Parts: sequence; structure tokens; C-alpha cells
Amino acid sequence: MYISWNWDMIEERRKNSYNHLKNFFIFDIETVKDDDMFDSIATEKEIEKDKNGEFLPVPFHRIVSVSVMIIKDKEIKHFRTISTSNENEALKFFWLNYKEAFDFEKKVDHRDGVKKLHISSFPVLVSINGKSFDIPVITVRTLKHISSIEDKLRKFISIHLDKFDNWEKEYPKYTYKYSRFHIDIPEDIFGRKLSLKNLCYLCNIPVKQEGKGEEVAEMFRNGDKKKIALYCSEDVLATAKLFAYINEHLLYNSYNFPESRQLDGIEPEIIILD
Repeated sequence: MYISWNWDMIEERRKNSYNHLKNFFIFDIETVKDDDMFDSIATEKEIEKDKNGEFLPVPFHRIVSVSVMIIKDKEIKHFRTISTSNENEALKFFWLNYKEAFDFEKKVDHRDGVKKLHISSFPVLVSINGKSFDIPVITVRTLKHISSIEDKLRKFISIHLDKFDNWEKEYPKYTYKYSRFHIDIPEDIFGRKLSLKNLCYLCNIPVKQEGKGEEVAEMFRNGDKKKIALYCSEDVLATAKLFAYINEHLLYNSYNFPESRQLDGIEPEIIILD
């Protein structure tokens, strides 16, 4: 049966669809070429791509910086960035912060009557092209270091990969292209890959004061980890401001997200490791 919609009905449906989404995890990574892997197994085609400055397949991207911002109930809980030559530490940093973006409560398990820790709120990931690059890189590169990640944290990696709730009625399906629990701004809002720089320009949001993406490898070779961390942090802050702007002006505050002015002047906690 056809339903005739009015604005109040649309707002109510939006509220019912999005109001329970109160935790947000904004993230970005910076990578360099994994030289050891490349020298060992790169094909002639991949070697040619590298010579031409073309983008290499996901597994060849070694993570050297991760920046995250956690927002809960419109409150910025923290804004942290790590820059390191130890990819294992970068990945642990990502997954630990990912876990921290969940909410938990102790409840009785109806199956056995025992009080256990339950997930009460799952985070919504917010990224720029994160579905096609950042998350595939993070999950693929995690394979290399999985044996050193403790079991408690590994469970949250497995939660990210779960697919048993096809319609996301009660449980996220993070790897699903159209998941409500990962808002890849270019793809999910504008329907195609777009750069953060271009989108921010249209909204008068400052971005990219510390360099360009192609300069990360040179920064890394020069040992300038702090500059990489600041560069990565700028992307996360700009992504958060962009989503806030879109939420205010295009989505009529459908999401429980802070206003863009609340994100002004915040500084990241920077962690530099060898």
C-alpha cells in the first residue's frame, strides 16, 4: 500500500532509524609501502605500477599512523593519534580505541542466569573512503600481527567481521557495503569517491596544513613521525567537522552528533613510538 508522507512523518521515521546511534568512531590512517613484502612477492605488473606512482593493492600498504576520535552522546570523549614504525603498535592502537567506542553494561544472561558484560551500544564508524581503503588495509594488515594480539581484543576484531544479522536489526554488519554502522561520507552521502579536501573546501572547513598524502613516505624516511601524526590528525578533525556540517545542513540533525562549532579548537593527544 502506498504511503503519503509529510515532513513530520519523515522526521519521526528518521528519529526511529537513527536516534539509537549515539556512539561515533571517526578515524583515518597513513601508510607507506611495505618494502619487504614488495621486494619479496610483487608481480611485474605491481612493480610497473609502483614505478608509475600508481596505487598499489591493499596488502602492500604498511600502516604508520592512526588517528581516532570517539564521540558519545554528542560529547567528544577523546581525540588521539599514534605515529610509529611499529605497525603492530599502530594496529593495537586502532583496535583498542575501537573497543573503547562501545558501551557496556552488566546484565543477567537469560540463558544461564549469570551476570555478564553486555554490549549496550555499538559505534558508528565515520570515514572518508574508509570502506574501500582504510578498513580493508587495517583488517588485512592485522593478519600479519594477529598472533600478538590478546584474545580479549581479538574478539572485537571478530565482532567487526560478523555477518549473522543480515538486516542489522539488532547487530551491526560492519563489512556490508551499505551498513548503517559505517558512514563513508563520499560513498554513503554523495554516491561516489570524493576527496576530503574537495568536500571541505565546499563547506569552508580548513584541512591539510601539514603536507600531502604522497609526502608521507618521505616524512617517514626522514623520521618525522610527529609531522605524520599531525597530518593524520588533521584529516580526522576535518572529517568530524565535515560530518557535523552535513548533519546540520543536509540531514536536519538526523544523527546524535555534535554541532561543527563544538569541534573548533580541539587538539589531538599525540603518541610517537619508534
